[in-house]
Amino acid sequence: MNKLIIYSLLGLFMTGCSSSGHQAAADAHAAAPASAKQLNASEINSTVIGRQHSSVTSTGYPFSETLNPDGTAVINISGESTQKGNWVITKDVICVSYQKYGKECNKVLSDGNSFWFVDSTTNKTNNKFSVK
Repeated sequence: MNKLIIYSLLGLFMTGCSSSGHQAAADAHAAAPASAKQLNASEINSTVIGRQHSSVTSTGYPFSETLNPDGTAVINISGESTQKGNWVITKDVICVSYQKYGKECNKVLSDGNSFWFVDSTTNKTNNKFSVK
């Protein structure tokens, strides 16, 4: 009987952990609010570049990324080794490339508190970021 209770509680605990990770991932990849403004190249530079920002991968792993003023990029995904890459802004789109993860080109939207990387081709949200 005690084993049944322990396994039941363990199952509930694991379900709670799993669903909260899925919710964080869903929130990080949800569309930006209608009030969010698309940033131009100058605004991307002042909002994103040189500042560490954080989010959650689509599979629920927290990560932080810094796009340095010299065009280099560093990403730290929980449970993985640090990856280095590069970035470039062309018109009002920022493209970030990592050998391990490939290249991603995004429009940047902001509501003043958070910003969203939105795929420049598909218009799907790649990530919602908070700035540290």
